Amino acid sequence: MRRAVALAVLLSVATLGAALVGGPAPVGAQAPATITVGLLGPFPFYWASYVAADQGLFKAQGLNVETTLFSRPSEAVQALVGGSVNFAQVSADAFINAIDAGGPISIVGQTISNPGFTVIVQPEIKSWSEVKDKKVGVSAPKDGAAVVFRMMAEANGLKEGDYAFIPVGITPNRYAALKSRAVDVAVLAPPFDFRAIDEGYRLLARSDTLLPRYSFIMVGTSTAWAKAHRDDVVKYLGALDRATEWLYDPANRTAAVDVLEKQMRKMGRPYLERIHKAYFEEASGRIVTRGARVDMEGLRIYGQKMKDLGILRGAVDPGRWTDLSYR
Repeated sequence: MRRAVALAVLLSVATLGAALVGGPAPVGAQAPATITVGLLGPFPFYWASYVAADQGLFKAQGLNVETTLFSRPSEAVQALVGGSVNFAQVSADAFINAIDAGGPISIVGQTISNPGFTVIVQPEIKSWSEVKDKKVGVSAPKDGAAVVFRMMAEANGLKEGDYAFIPVGITPNRYAALKSRAVDVAVLAPPFDFRAIDEGYRLLARSDTLLPRYSFIMVGTSTAWAKAHRDDVVKYLGALDRATEWLYDPANRTAAVDVLEKQMRKMGRPYLERIHKAYFEEASGRIVTRGARVDMEGLRIYGQKMKDLGILRGAVDPGRWTDLSYR
């Protein structure tokens, strides 16, 4: 009898030990929520996302973030509408066009205000007038880079039809198309514009000289999914907010470049350091949005330009495109 009792006690202790070591989580503890995010990239526009992952800010919010890369903004938004990703971070026009077509999605945050795009041309092109009848490399004729180029071209005396858009993909693809002479003009962002200029290609203009207020890279999600996962939306935006503030802290400059270098090692560290200077010193507050907050006036300006250019068919209505309740 005593041996039976002793055996029972030993089994109980062993069971308790197994539970403590590898058994169920304590009451109240929750496993991280897994969310999927569509990005283009690797690209400096997603610096805050890279920091949030690298510095454990997503994890601190109880999130396990999985990333899917797309080659065009419209593809990322299609994946969002189709439910294969929970969030997408792409240019505002892709969200606006999808919502205008009845897509059940909403813009809930913003990470990039002015894109800081540059118009880079072949060395023999010396002025905007010489861009006439030339081929312009963009993601797609109705994507963000094309919208920005139209605005810049119009300000310099060119109208729709004076040039031809060539859809080649995101900035690295546009840089490659310029190098191969598949296009005469490319709309680029750092660090590819820095590199192209160093290689002898000519800079015609920068978007931040023409667009003092703008809303470019937005955070979008499915309206139905967001309602069912409100806490996850709030936590995701909170992590991006914390990552942005970390980036703006001068004490984190070297570490910030380290994070970007992990994503864009082939570009070379000197170029990445130039991006940090451009984003967080020279254009502080104008490119990288603080707080993940949507600039409704900047979004209205973007939408109005789309309307003026005939890209947007519906009304210019930022309130219809956004859901700010998660902030």
